[in-house]
Amino acid sequence: MIHRRTVTTHVHGPAARAGWFLLYLEALLVPLVLTWLSLGPKDLPAGEAVALSLGLVAFSALVVAVILPARVSPLIAAFGIETILRIHRSIARAATILVLLHLVAVLIEDPRGFSIFDLAHTTWAARAATCSTAALLLMVVLALTRARRQPRYEGWRLVHNALAWIVLVTAWLHVWWLRHLMSMPLLAAWFFGTGLLVLGLTVRRWLWLPLRARRRSYLLEEVRREPGDGVTLTIRADRHHGVPFNAGQFAWLKFGSTAFVFEEHPFSISSTAVRPYRKQFTIKALGDFTELLSALRPGRRVFLDGPYGGFTIEGYDGSAGFMMIAAGVGITPMLSMLRTLADRRDRRRHWLIVAARTAEEMMLRPEIEDVRRRLNLKVVEVLSKPGPDWTGEVGRIGGELLTRHLPRNPAHLNYFLCGPSPMVHSVSHELAARGIPLRRIHTERFGAA
Repeated sequence: MIHRRTVTTHVHGPAARAGWFLLYLEALLVPLVLTWLSLGPKDLPAGEAVALSLGLVAFSALVVAVILPARVSPLIAAFGIETILRIHRSIARAATILVLLHLVAVLIEDPRGFSIFDLAHTTWAARAATCSTAALLLMVVLALTRARRQPRYEGWRLVHNALAWIVLVTAWLHVWWLRHLMSMPLLAAWFFGTGLLVLGLTVRRWLWLPLRARRRSYLLEEVRREPGDGVTLTIRADRHHGVPFNAGQFAWLKFGSTAFVFEEHPFSISSTAVRPYRKQFTIKALGDFTELLSALRPGRRVFLDGPYGGFTIEGYDGSAGFMMIAAGVGITPMLSMLRTLADRRDRRRHWLIVAARTAEEMMLRPEIEDVRRRLNLKVVEVLSKPGPDWTGEVGRIGGELLTRHLPRNPAHLNYFLCGPSPMVHSVSHELAARGIPLRRIHTERFGAA
């Protein structure tokens, strides 16, 4: 028997995002407050106080930057994976600036000057700091030049993760070897707690999640090419009832003989949530991995880490209906939502606006037509480069198009937007300008790998 699982708006609403933001501020400021409570403002010269403050906030920012991509489900539900990655990059940049400012302040204050970089004769704390800073700078340079170099994604990801852990571990050792900081009970407790938290998340991410995926593995049932340079994978649960999910969520997929294989990628589930033992993923060929998917053969073992995300229709049973606006491969989570609504025999009025460049690139049209027949659904197709026989909407999804298709009482609906960031940003503003409350506008952006 399949039980319907619900996700309330408390998981991914504005209150949840505000809570996470306050937690972030706490992570930055707690070590600073604990240090000043332990030392007192008169115990340090001004220069040393500035250097210490910069170092503590920089360390906290590094910890947050490492934790953000650690696949914490409530965090992903609150912000979405693409937003989390953007925040991760912003915090990493801020941490780098703080580390460099800390280094400058130390060089000004420390009478040893540049001799602290003499690794043969300096302290272990200085050696750890030098190693951490060098790894951090290398990581930043590789990230900034990634677009020009275009390395293979998995190779870049492996180096990026390895450098991140070198940065964090050596930064933690730097603080540990500064004995005057570790002699303060409050600060020592916070640093040990931080270390245990990061260690726990690391074990969860790289050991427990793969073990869970191995227990709940799937087998590849079908590989089907789709119009618009896409491929649909159908997988079936192997000796279990399937991993429950909410329509609109996504999962990381791995292919191979073991769940510990390093290469994995996130894709939205496009099938109904009513039958979790059988899942479908429709994927557009955009990179190294996705281009190889069409060569997979049925019977291949698939490991699934998920589901994740708060981009879902669950928790909105009181809504008058849904308007879904998608561009390109952004149609995949929408199709999961529509299929789920159809399987539940939902009788509300719904709208789907879907955009592509050409009719040939419009993905999953037969599947959309199937759910249209089973739902009270209005489908609007928009092409930016239509052919001479096209009779539908032309251009991009903008204010005039929305005005033509919004219902009489648009503020009673919930709106789901998925696609490239510029489209999502633009349409969100257009909806808000027409009086749609922000709490009713739900977004998922693609393309921030």
